[in-house]
Amino acid sequence: MVCVICNNILTSKNNSAEHIIPNAVGGFRKVYGFLCEPCNNKTGHEWDSVLASQLNGLCHFFDIKRERGVIPDQVITTTAGEEFKMLSHGDFALLRPTCNKKEEAGSIKYQIVARDKREAKRILHGLQQKYPNLKVDTEMEKLEVETSYLKGMVQVPCQIGGLEAGRSIVKSAVALLHASGVSVTAGEEALSYLRNPDAPACFGYYWTTDLLIKRPVGVPLHCVAISGNAETGMLLGYVEYFGFLRSVILLSEIYSGPNIENCYAIDPTTGTQLDLSVNLQFSKADMLDIFDYKHCDDEAVKRAADAVIGPGMVRKRQREHSYAVDKAVQYAFENCGAQPGAVLTDEQVRTVARLMSEKLIPFFLNLNQRRY
Repeated sequence: MVCVICNNILTSKNNSAEHIIPNAVGGFRKVYGFLCEPCNNKTGHEWDSVLASQLNGLCHFFDIKRERGVIPDQVITTTAGEEFKMLSHGDFALLRPTCNKKEEAGSIKYQIVARDKREAKRILHGLQQKYPNLKVDTEMEKLEVETSYLKGMVQVPCQIGGLEAGRSIVKSAVALLHASGVSVTAGEEALSYLRNPDAPACFGYYWTTDLLIKRPVGVPLHCVAISGNAETGMLLGYVEYFGFLRSVILLSEIYSGPNIENCYAIDPTTGTQLDLSVNLQFSKADMLDIFDYKHCDDEAVKRAADAVIGPGMVRKRQREHSYAVDKAVQYAFENCGAQPGAVLTDEQVRTVARLMSEKLIPFFLNLNQRRY
């Protein structure tokens, strides 16, 4: 066995596990005997990381499950011009703290908005260098924890492409070819693209028809498929992310091996593998049209995206509701005056109800707030 990228012989020391679908976007299944360790690290850093960055907002939106690690924070801008970081557990955080100075009646006051108590204390210690009489602990006792909500709608980037992300897409198709027992040398077009930085792209985007057979409704699935036909000589690949970002790959147009069809698909919100098949029947002329962006109709893209974004919005609202209730319950019990495990008094029950209401009312008011 040799490495697909550098062509060096694979040994027990340099063989590596390669995800067919990158781990960063929810992939689980791996192949061996495909990449050496150095090439695995290099392509992961230079190709997969670019694709993952392009898809990171959608990973947050759909709350994907990963084999390891958490979804990196995503900087977002709302339609109201607000800037926040989207965190892996669903919360938002300020990009940076603020410390505003103002003079009132001959005195100087600072209004500090921090992301947590530790950051607030660090800012106060900084001010103490300038104002030695400042009592940090005294000021920390005045700290108020507030929950606020976005005024605008979150704008999530939904595009993929470019040289690096494109090579990650093609690599996924070649990885499935290898996992299917077909020599990767059969996909000479793809190998040339992966090995030669100056090689022309061997893939394009396709939305004219739905290539998935019996697509599950509303599922933001990931899919990698291959199809080889010795009679036509066409060995094709297909890669789809989040149910609407769809690419067709020309692996070879002189294929002479056994006829083959294989598909690996998952629901990244659960990690569940899906039993699906893809109809890949394109000629050389068809592939030229795909390369020439003749199957990138804007309305078709919108329909494909709407089919998963709408149900995704419903699931996201349900997650936000559950998260808000859980946080309100935790806050109420931590501040009702009862010890953990103790039976609540009538007064403490009333306190819990009041504190929960205080926390939840802003959440429900925000649901009906007009967005900018």
